[in-house]
Amino acid sequence: MKSYQIETGVNQETGEIIFEDKYLYFEGRPREYRYNGQNGQFNRYGTEILTDKSNKILQSFTFQPIAFRIFDDCLFGRAGSEAWAEIFFIDSENTVSGIMFNNTSVQELMRLLEPLMYSRKKLTDVILTARPEKVSSKSDPSKTWYIARFTYEFAEPETIQEYQEYTADRRIFRAETITPNQFLRLYSPNLEPKKIQIQEPENA
Repeated sequence: MKSYQIETGVNQETGEIIFEDKYLYFEGRPREYRYNGQNGQFNRYGTEILTDKSNKILQSFTFQPIAFRIFDDCLFGRAGSEAWAEIFFIDSENTVSGIMFNNTSVQELMRLLEPLMYSRKKLTDVILTARPEKVSSKSDPSKTWYIARFTYEFAEPETIQEYQEYTADRRIFRAETITPNQFLRLYSPNLEPKKIQIQEPENA
């Protein structure tokens, strides 16, 4: 049995124990979490605003990365290439999920990554917290948006190991963000391009 599996029953014909993954994952289609830089809110699929136990809008979002990549690309019909950080994690319902940040928030993440990596640690070694912070344009103070500021604490070694074993056995990616035009800056080993290359169907 793998560390990320659980016992779910016994095969009545063979007597063999049946194991299943703890985590739900539809390959190429992780559960989609979003950060809205216009209002500083976190949501799922663009519609379900994330709230706390008191039903108040989340003031921060905490998760443990299992894979990540930082890259430049033109996505979602937006004009021009932008900087993106795509981070995958296991949510509170044991579902493989992903969240993306772009532009200024990516710069903030890179500021966090520099001292972390010089300490011989990786983003997949920590529990990450993103907090929205309202900022305004220096040239036009009436223009405001929210950037994500990041902090972290070190994760439990047992959990890190379990997630590493899981991602080693699974292709973790979001199909719609994989394009031939991406310029990769940084990525975790389990998101090495050749490991998540999507095969185009052959012409009949």
